[in-house]
Amino acid sequence: MFTIRKLLLNDKMRLIMMAAFFIVFVYFSITLIIAESEWINRILIIAVVVFFSFFFILSEILKYLYKKVMQKLVADCDPEESLNMANKFKKYDIIKGYKNPLLVLQTLIYMDLGDYNQLEKHIENPVFQAGANMKLIYNYNKFYIALNHHDFDQATEYFRLINEAYKKKSKRKQAVKPIYSLNLISADYYLYKKNMTKAEDGLRAVNPDFLNPREKTYYYISYAKFCKQKGLQKEITYLKDAQAIGPHLAHVKNYD
Repeated sequence: MFTIRKLLLNDKMRLIMMAAFFIVFVYFSITLIIAESEWINRILIIAVVVFFSFFFILSEILKYLYKKVMQKLVADCDPEESLNMANKFKKYDIIKGYKNPLLVLQTLIYMDLGDYNQLEKHIENPVFQAGANMKLIYNYNKFYIALNHHDFDQATEYFRLINEAYKKKSKRKQAVKPIYSLNLISADYYLYKKNMTKAEDGLRAVNPDFLNPREKTYYYISYAKFCKQKGLQKEITYLKDAQAIGPHLAHVKNYD
């Protein structure tokens, strides 16, 4: 289960280990430089040490900043600020090591902002056709874009593709990672189809304890929609649960 405390503890432990590794690396590098009698060799060693130190420190800074962007979106449920932070982050990522993760992160941001037009343009980037996982992300977003546009035929087609991707047997490297909850996707599909039995099956199969705060808002809103269609009073309870976590998210603000 995602918790901020667990995230901070894991980050703290990793930073301590990386700091210890860096100190040992610098210590042995200095020892090697002092032991070297030739100035040319000393200069070469110093150049190598500076080069690796620069990229090591840059890598750690980028990891820290990227996690802050993720935390702002996933834990704080603030897509506008997360988008601002992501745009600033791009300037620091001079080696473009986070190009693809940022592209994926932006799909979450645009969905949380309710900007489906921008989301549709964004996922036409060719990178979303490179590999099984990226195709899954593409199909997932096209599915929700279709639902948002009330295009049930397209939604059905992408729902089929998502199911195929999850159930397809392939080599471990080629198999898709369960990035999204198939049960929640199924619940949303059958809610739109007004098949309450299957929608309820999907919702009941989701364990909210394994969802992060952002994901919980989608789960609660889907459950609220289910209760609304069934005429159940718990609709308000689920809506309030979502509002308590992410009042600035589009699917929460614009719920009706």
